[in-house]
Amino acid sequence: MVDKVKVDKAKKVDNSKGIIFFIIGAIILVIIVVLFLVNQSNITGNVVVNSGSNCRNVEVSYEEQEEYMKTEYYTETVPYTDRECEKQYLSYNIKDFGIAQQTCNNQEERCIDYVLGICVKKEVYCVSRTIACSLTLNNLDNTQGGTFVIRFNYYPLGIDDVTERQASFYLYPQSSQMFSTSTLITSSGVNGVANKQFSCSYLVSGIPTKEVCRDVTKYQEVQRERQVTAYRPITKYRTEQQCS
Repeated sequence: MVDKVKVDKAKKVDNSKGIIFFIIGAIILVIIVVLFLVNQSNITGNVVVNSGSNCRNVEVSYEEQEEYMKTEYYTETVPYTDRECEKQYLSYNIKDFGIAQQTCNNQEERCIDYVLGICVKKEVYCVSRTIACSLTLNNLDNTQGGTFVIRFNYYPLGIDDVTERQASFYLYPQSSQMFSTSTLITSSGVNGVANKQFSCSYLVSGIPTKEVCRDVTKYQEVQRERQVTAYRPITKYRTEQQCS
C-alpha cells in the first residue's frame, strides 16, 4: 500500500515536470517565431525580393513651394515744402497830372491889313514856346523802393509831331515824388508849331520790381522698399521602387 502511494506521487511529479517543460518549450517556440518574423520583415524592407520581376530603387524629382523673404520696391507720393519766388511790380498811383507851364517866350508880328501903305492891323504869333508837364507819383509799397521812369509826350494840337521827354526818380516805400519835364519849341512864321497850343501825355515806362517768396506744398514720387513673404518652386528628390 505504501509503495502504491509512492508510485502515484512519483507519477504526479513527472506529470508536473512535463507540463512545465511543455509550457517553457511553447514560450521558447513563440519567441523564436516572433524573432524570425521580425527579422524577415526587416529583410524584406531592405532587400528586393525577386518574385519573377526586376525591381530597383530610383530617385524621382518633385517640386515644392519654398517660402522666403524678398525685397519689394514701390513708389509713394509724399508732400514736401518748396519755396517759390516771383517778381512783382511795386504798386503805385498817379495824381495831379497836367500841363504845368505853357509860355510863349518870343513873339513876332506881321501886318495883315494896310491902308494907304500904312499897317492898320497886325497879327502877333509865337516863335518860341516852353511847355512843361508834371504829375505826382505815389509809391504804395510798404516794403521796398525803386526807380520809377516817366515818359512825357508833347504834341501840338492838330499836328502829328510828338516831342518826348523822360524823367526818373528813386522813391522810398510809402513816399511820393513830383515828376516834371519841359521842352522848348521854336519855329518861324505864323504857321510854325511854336504858335500852336500843346498838350501832353505820360507813360510809366519803368516800374521797379521786388521779389516775393512764399512756401508752397508740392508732391513727389519717392521709392520705398519693404520685406514681403514670397514663394518659389524648388526641386527635391525621393527614392521610389520601380519594377518591370
